[in-house]
Amino acid sequence: MKGKVTVITGIVLLAALLIALPTLARDPSTLVYGADSDVQGLSPILTNDRVSANVMDQIYDTLFVRDWDTMGIKPSLALSYENPDELTWIMHLRPRVVFSDGTPFNAAAVKFTFERLVDPKVAAPRASLLNMVDKIDVVDELTVKITTKYPFGPFPAILTHGNSGIISPAAVAKYGDLMHDPVGTGPFKLEEWVPGDHITLARNDSYWGDAPKLSHVIFRVIPEGSTRVGLLRTGEIDFTDLIPTPLFATLKDDPEVTAVAPLGTPIRYLSFNFQRDVFQNLKLRQAIAMAIDRRDIVTALDGLALASKSIIGPKVFGYSPTAEVFGYKYDPEKAKVLLAEAGYPDGFTTTLWYGVTGDYPTVAQVLQEQLSKIGIKVELKGLDWATFLDATRQGEQDMFLLGWTNLTADGEELVYPNLHSDSIGGANRSFYGNPITDELIMASRVNVDQQVRLAALEAANAALITNGAWIALYDQLNILAYHNSVKNLVVNPNQGWFLKGVYKE
Repeated sequence: MKGKVTVITGIVLLAALLIALPTLARDPSTLVYGADSDVQGLSPILTNDRVSANVMDQIYDTLFVRDWDTMGIKPSLALSYENPDELTWIMHLRPRVVFSDGTPFNAAAVKFTFERLVDPKVAAPRASLLNMVDKIDVVDELTVKITTKYPFGPFPAILTHGNSGIISPAAVAKYGDLMHDPVGTGPFKLEEWVPGDHITLARNDSYWGDAPKLSHVIFRVIPEGSTRVGLLRTGEIDFTDLIPTPLFATLKDDPEVTAVAPLGTPIRYLSFNFQRDVFQNLKLRQAIAMAIDRRDIVTALDGLALASKSIIGPKVFGYSPTAEVFGYKYDPEKAKVLLAEAGYPDGFTTTLWYGVTGDYPTVAQVLQEQLSKIGIKVELKGLDWATFLDATRQGEQDMFLLGWTNLTADGEELVYPNLHSDSIGGANRSFYGNPITDELIMASRVNVDQQVRLAALEAANAALITNGAWIALYDQLNILAYHNSVKNLVVNPNQGWFLKGVYKE
C-alpha cells in the first residue's frame, strides 16, 4: 500500500531492486539523490534533522517560505497575513488545496498541526517553535487567527520552518504519528520506503502549484562519501551533498559534474554537557576554547569552511562582525595555565561524541589532537546519526560536536532552541541555562521592532561566546554536486533544496 513502509525480505527481489535503482538515474523523469544516512522518520512534528527534512521538504508545505534574494517572506499555503496588534496574527489561506490523501487543507488543518506541535504529550523536538502561541482560532474555512502570549517578532519567519509543515488530520487519525506514512500538500508523496536502502517519492498529481516535471525522486542511502562521489561521476545518482572535502576537488575538475560551495547559514560547534560538574567550570571551558586552532580545521577541510568564533553566523539575522572579538583566540600556553587554575594541572580524560556523517569525523580527529597538546585526553565516540541524536538529547554525552542549520535565517531560531533554559530536554543538548542570556534571548523574541531584536541578538551572542556555552568552530559552505543533466537545482543558504522545479535533460 502506498505510504506504508515496505519491508523487502526476498533475496531475489532485493537483488533485482539493487540492479534496477542505478538505471533509474538515467531515466529523465526520475531524479536519484545520494543520501549519507537514512531518515529518522517522515513527520515534521517528530523529527529534527537535515536528512529527514530533505525528504519532507518535498512532501509537506509550510504557510510561508523565505525569499532568499530579498530575505523577505513569500506566500505558500498562506497567501498573506495581518498583524493588527502585537499579539494577533491573522493568516489568510490558499483556497482549493488538498492533501495527497484527498482531504481538504483548511484552517482546521493548520490549527490541528500547530496544536499537535506544542502538545506536551506528543513531545515534539521543535515544540519551541510555537511555544509563544496562546490560542489558535478557526475564523472560517480559510482564515486562522493566532494569538501569542507575548509580542513575538520572528513569527512569520518561524512559519517558514520545515517543522511547521502542515499535516493531514485525517492521516493522523488513520496512521498515527506519520513517521512512516507522511501525508502533506507538497509536490511529491511517499511511494515506498525500504529502511536503510532507499525512499521513493512519486509526483503528487493533486498538488496545488505547477506540476513537478519529475515523476519520481529516489533517495538512496549511501553512507560512504567516496561511493556517492563515484556513483555521481558514473551517472548512477544525479546529485548529492555533504561531500567529504577531499573529494570535492575531484568533482570540480569533472566536466560532467557541477560542484558548488556557497557560504550558508549552518554553524559547526563544540559544546559540553553542562550536567557534568567538570564542564560547569568556566576556566576549563576557556582552556578548551584556547586550545583550538580553527586554521587547522579549515585546512583539514581543504579550505571549504569559514573559520569563525561567532555562534550567530554572517548569513543569519543577529550577526555582527564585532562578535569575533568576544571569541577566545588560539593560545595553547594560556590554555594550560587556565586548565591548572581550573584544578586540572595534569589534564583530564573525557569523551567527544559525534555523528558519523559529513565532516564530523575529520573535525573530531583534529580536536582530539589539539586538546591532547594541553593535557586533555579525548576519547572519540562516533555513532550513526539517529543514535547520536537520540543519545545527546538524553544527555549521555560529555563533549559533543554538532551543527545547526538555522532554517529561518533568524538568530532567534538558533539561540532559543539550543541555548535557552526553556529548551532543555529538547534541542538544547548542552543542557545550558543562564539567567542573563535567557533574558537577552527572550528580548529577541518578545519585540516586534526588528532593530530592538537585532541588538538583543548581538548581545546574547556576545554573552554566549564569552561564557563558552558553545565554542563556534566554522560556518559551513553548502557543498552540492550534481550531474550536468540536472537543471534548475539550487541549494539555499539554509542548506535546503526543493525539487518541484527541477528537471533533467
